Amino acid sequence: MRHFWLASRILLFFTTSLFAETDLQYLIKSHQWGQIENHFRNTNPSRESEVYSLIEFHEKAPNGDKEKRFRYLISLVRGVFVTESSEEEVKKILTQTMPFQTTLFKLSYWKLYTEITQKNYLTPAERIQFLNRLNLEEDPICRRLLDELVRLLAANNQWKDILDKINSIQESHRRYLLTGDTQYRYGKAKLILGDEKGAVEEWLNCLQRDGLSDSTVQMIAADWSKYKGSGSILQLAPSELTLLLPAINNNDKEALFRTRPELFSTRLAYYEGFRHLTSVLTKTGKINELFRVLRTNKTFVDMDSSWIVSLSDILYQQNKFQNAIELLKTFPGKDAGYYRVLAATYDRLGDRELYFENLVLYLGKYPFNLFYQDRLIEYLVDRKGENSNYAPLTKFERALAEIPNLPVKGRLVYWYLRSLKESGDIEKLKKELKRYYFLCPGSYYTRVIREEFLSFIKEGNKPDNPTYNKEYLFEYLSYTAGIPEESYALLGRNLGFAYPKDSYELGNKLGGMSSRIQGHKLLNLAKEYFRVGEDSLGLNLVNFHVKRENLSEEEKDEILVGIGDLTYNTYYTAFHTRSLLKRHLIPDDPILLPTSLSTRIFPRPHQSIVSRYAQENDISEDKVYALMRQESFFKETATSRSNARGLMQIMPATGKELATRMGITSYSLYEPETSIRLGTKFLAYLLKSNGNELKWASIAYNGGPGNLRKWKKSVYTGDFNHFLEDLPYKESRDYCRIVVSNFYAYDIMKKYHKL
Repeated sequence: MRHFWLASRILLFFTTSLFAETDLQYLIKSHQWGQIENHFRNTNPSRESEVYSLIEFHEKAPNGDKEKRFRYLISLVRGVFVTESSEEEVKKILTQTMPFQTTLFKLSYWKLYTEITQKNYLTPAERIQFLNRLNLEEDPICRRLLDELVRLLAANNQWKDILDKINSIQESHRRYLLTGDTQYRYGKAKLILGDEKGAVEEWLNCLQRDGLSDSTVQMIAADWSKYKGSGSILQLAPSELTLLLPAINNNDKEALFRTRPELFSTRLAYYEGFRHLTSVLTKTGKINELFRVLRTNKTFVDMDSSWIVSLSDILYQQNKFQNAIELLKTFPGKDAGYYRVLAATYDRLGDRELYFENLVLYLGKYPFNLFYQDRLIEYLVDRKGENSNYAPLTKFERALAEIPNLPVKGRLVYWYLRSLKESGDIEKLKKELKRYYFLCPGSYYTRVIREEFLSFIKEGNKPDNPTYNKEYLFEYLSYTAGIPEESYALLGRNLGFAYPKDSYELGNKLGGMSSRIQGHKLLNLAKEYFRVGEDSLGLNLVNFHVKRENLSEEEKDEILVGIGDLTYNTYYTAFHTRSLLKRHLIPDDPILLPTSLSTRIFPRPHQSIVSRYAQENDISEDKVYALMRQESFFKETATSRSNARGLMQIMPATGKELATRMGITSYSLYEPETSIRLGTKFLAYLLKSNGNELKWASIAYNGGPGNLRKWKKSVYTGDFNHFLEDLPYKESRDYCRIVVSNFYAYDIMKKYHKL
């Protein structure tokens, strides 16, 4: 039978009836099993990618067949279609000629290995032989494979083989390929074979790895004690000893701290040891010793100010409020969490002034925390039923001056305007109403403010030439709240003169990321894994690249946007573009963004499916996208903590009930067609039950129709805006604001930009 390794490459050029390679990979990535199944009803797979799509189908589709999957795995790795999945067919792999190792081949090779291990088809020696056949390179599958191979060799006491295998790997590849466990066993192999110095060096390097598991530390400690003598660890120099702290029991730690006071005054050589020591001292309440270590190791403190915030968080949780304050005041840093912990601590101590000041400073540095935004309003407004007592206007003005002008600032602006109205300062209120859009561009609250204060707004004049300058534009937007039907003077106009600083540059930079990724071997490989939905493997490569090149989190976001663009992975494009906007403090207002950014954060994935079921249920596509964006941020495989699944985040019980009513017998909530079909049906029902108002339906979608009825009965007095402020369930309050704001954004994209 013809080897389809070769046939695949021929068919790529001469076959037009089959799926294009990118189309097929997109269907795999987005779990569109129905389309894959339909295609292969009358067509046999001819290419490697087609066989792989059936492997994935039979693993993840609700009607997949495990035995067929196993047979396709053997076929792909063998290079010929096999009719039976026997042990004999598997063993032929051990002697066959190995092909060029594509990404799909390596994935299948590893998946097949896990299957044959479960079926116990190969002896340990044959499993070692199987693993040894794949070439090792900087690749996450090779990393897994080497880890398993070294584990098997160690279990079989083949220590020289471990040394030979790892020594044969290119030095440039070792840093990536060696996991913590592999590096530990490599050190142990050196020790057993008489290279004690090499073993200690390898273990010390291993112990410095970021995120090394405690179990690996304990294995190193156990072997260290076995070969160097019981108690030898406790006699190590401070720098080495602190690396092994996770493996030392609590009683020994206490004795260690009593007998080795030099631990607290030694300049440590390793950052991981510094973290271990300061963490233990904080958790055990040894505050004086903690401060001595921090002062002695100021270089490490300055290197990562977020670590001081983490330690102060521990003290806060222990109710050691004064210690937390002292720690933060003694070792101040640039991390926004510095002010967060101070605010929370002063709140617990009852110091309202310092609580407010640090709360405002925290939100000034990180305004996106909705919990603390709500805490700010609770401080400024004492709400008792329909009556409210307001803090002095100077407090509102302090917060307004510190917090950046972003959509998330909208609630503060809204309550500031209400406080002005309650205070009777109508002239100042009118003045502020002419610029409120400038303070919170694109916020849900821009329309709330316009609705509530419309009579005051209309006492002023709408600027005749809103595109004359920024001041006129924001005055115009404050008059219309950006509502397309009210803002006809802006529709189709170029508003680039008012775009936020850095937004053009960022859009251009993201547009160039695709070519940068395709020209980089490691990132291009990461892209290939993302392309078939193996996100964890792709992320592993991206994280390694970021760490090796010492890149910033911002540069990592840019890479992931580029990978999202290249692989049609809307989630990564949208999520990491939004992250970049936050880093630059750029409002995600589609009126005031270049389309290079707005189309990335307000995309329309799976549009043919959304359009079909929106029409079928007589609702707007924009409402479906508004909900989808908040529920999953367009991630087909999203799973919430409560087990809601898919693009529309449907709970299994709800999905089962909806599917039964609609006569659907076989389905996956991760499949876009199913999720959108069921979610749109449910949304349409909630809209119909709530006067076709998305604001009400969104609360019901999030909190449940029963809870909405209960909340309306207990809280609603005829004004929705006031009802939402008083809604007792924070998650549904935030959810409603975000979904409705998303709907406005999609409406703006369509009417302002024809997108």
